[in-house]
Amino acid sequence: MKVLFVNSIFPNSVEPNKGNFILKNLAAYPAEVEVKVIAPIPFLLESRRGQPGTRIPLVEKLQAGKRTIEVFHPRFILLPRNILRAIVPFLEYILMRGLLKKIYANWKYDLIHANFASPDGIAATILSKVHKIPLVITEHQADLAAFLKIGYLRKEMTLAYKQANKVICVSEHTAGIIHSVAPRLKNICVIPNGVDFTRFILHPKAAQPCKLIYIGYLIPHKGVQVLIEALSLLKNQNFRLQLSIVGAGTYLDELKKLCNKLNLEKDVAFLGEKTAEQVALLLSEHDAMVHPSFMESFGIVLVEALASGIPVVSTFNGGAESIIDAETGILVKPRDSLALAEGIKTLILNWDHYNPERIRALAEARFAIHGVAEQTIQVYRSVLCQV
Repeated sequence: MKVLFVNSIFPNSVEPNKGNFILKNLAAYPAEVEVKVIAPIPFLLESRRGQPGTRIPLVEKLQAGKRTIEVFHPRFILLPRNILRAIVPFLEYILMRGLLKKIYANWKYDLIHANFASPDGIAATILSKVHKIPLVITEHQADLAAFLKIGYLRKEMTLAYKQANKVICVSEHTAGIIHSVAPRLKNICVIPNGVDFTRFILHPKAAQPCKLIYIGYLIPHKGVQVLIEALSLLKNQNFRLQLSIVGAGTYLDELKKLCNKLNLEKDVAFLGEKTAEQVALLLSEHDAMVHPSFMESFGIVLVEALASGIPVVSTFNGGAESIIDAETGILVKPRDSLALAEGIKTLILNWDHYNPERIRALAEARFAIHGVAEQTIQVYRSVLCQV
């Protein structure tokens, strides 16, 4: 079986952590499934990201476990502030179609798999229709409900969902959002993202939790500002906690200013972006994860925390509800620093309730990467049997 992926959310030399979860999933595919990836990037991405000296090659090979994947990086036009966003998928299609023919001439793929309906799934829908190749779309979009409120995006994305042979949603929450705008769709299934549990070290349980960790982008909707406010509330109640913040983003300076304002400079450490290996090590050195995001389609870092045997305090954000339960953590309402502080406090006061081995075992039964990969392969097989 030969599968061609279309993912503009995919690692490259300028954004090495972008879409890393997709690369990790591909590492778990069985050897009989051959994979190539088209990962379109906007023109001048290097300059846009402040790395004009870095060059993203048109073709490169990436290592994913024991698998070497050939990745193509065609360029497409992306204007600032979402100007002409409605036609971006069509520009992407135009700039990919020649490459697609060239790949097919030498490597006759059986199926196209696109991640995210917009823009890649929409572009892949045209490619699939023109070349009569079956299409699978996986939807991960965190802010999917807001996307589908925009008239032209709803029309384009809904058409892509309808024309795909199968739509994989990473959570029941995501599936519900799609069904709210296309209730008659019968081609949707739910398969979560997977995690390689062998990469994570089981954290020995501390007598009392004091080291918290956040991992993710530093942008407003991730809610890190709410977490910092919650930490201040707990400090005023004489809870002595240390918070490590892992990640980068446009909100970094604002978050540092907030820490200074609340006198938390010695309690919060901004560690910057880390590799997957560094993240796994950091998780093994902390007692609990806090995930204050306002919206998520899934939440791969939550599963990675559970793989390390540490409980999670998270908001109800769409994705966390399908991952966290009473044995693995606590869920609180989003955008509320008091609720988040109470959640962390409850975790501390009920610390004896959490068992690292049990937390890991529960998560592994549901999210082990090879099991998740096999579910996806079964979708491919069912699609190919129907054409």
